[in-house]
Amino acid sequence: MKKYLIGILFFGLMILLVINNRTPFFQQKSGGWSVGYGSSKVYPKTIQVNQNEIYSIEALKAQNDSTVFLADPFFVKEKDTFYLFFEHKKTKSNADIGLLTSTDGKNYIYRGTVLSQDFHLSYPQVFKYKNEFYMVPESKQANAVLLYKAYRFPFDWRVCDTLLYNIRLKDPSIYISDSLNIMMASDDKLNLYLYEADSLFGKWKLHKKPIALMGTEARAGGRFFADAKGLIIPVQNCTNGYGYGLSLYRLSFNNDNYSMKREVPFFLKGQINIKEFRAGMHQLDIQQLGPNQFYYVYDGNYLKNDSKTFNLWGPLKWTYIDLKNWLFN
Repeated sequence: MKKYLIGILFFGLMILLVINNRTPFFQQKSGGWSVGYGSSKVYPKTIQVNQNEIYSIEALKAQNDSTVFLADPFFVKEKDTFYLFFEHKKTKSNADIGLLTSTDGKNYIYRGTVLSQDFHLSYPQVFKYKNEFYMVPESKQANAVLLYKAYRFPFDWRVCDTLLYNIRLKDPSIYISDSLNIMMASDDKLNLYLYEADSLFGKWKLHKKPIALMGTEARAGGRFFADAKGLIIPVQNCTNGYGYGLSLYRLSFNNDNYSMKREVPFFLKGQINIKEFRAGMHQLDIQQLGPNQFYYVYDGNYLKNDSKTFNLWGPLKWTYIDLKNWLFN
């Protein structure tokens, strides 16, 4: 009996060590987020973060002293100006959508708040559709996925449609084209869902295969990118806590079916030699602006200190869901 108990304890200890190795029980404390940006002549296989510019939390605090962080950057380029929209967390409880602009893609100026609601806003995916500018931010606290339209771009954003009602979803990423209209968003249970519609203003519904991913990589981390092979979407990796890293997934459609495959693991992750990004990175927006011209923005988080907090339930839960995802998808 004693040997039997020892065997069970030993086996349990080994399981805990394996879990801790992939999703540590002791996790670092992060601080405020900042954004970085750069360019390349081809779609980058890697991003040399240490060679790019950073618009830091300190830079924004100099313009708005209530700043807590800036994160979730998305950009559009209109004529000769880059418009960079971001989640702006201030000392009040809810975040707003802020704006930075640049004429050269290197030197940005803070332009203030462009959208504020009585609920938390983040993840401001802005895009141009039929010569009008729209935004699909995260509006989870409004219990809906809302579509905003700019009536005086880049300002005066108003709700023009509700894409999904009575649902709390994180980081909705939308792709609109002549042949495909899809949206991905996550719930609080580590499920990434796929929705489809016949147009931007059509009826959005779950795909017949509703869950695309589950577990520690199951939350969108940026805009879809279309290339000759199909679609790429950044997906957050949370194995070492929220905001740890970012992988690239290939989304392939075959008639009414689709598949999701991780193409580049940890395309972005914490940068130990860059103080603003030491804790991790979790957002990417990359677009092709012309022949041999790619531009991208991303965010990262710094460490408050080297101390860590103990989290037992999280790694156990995440590992279970990852295993379930691996077995059934």
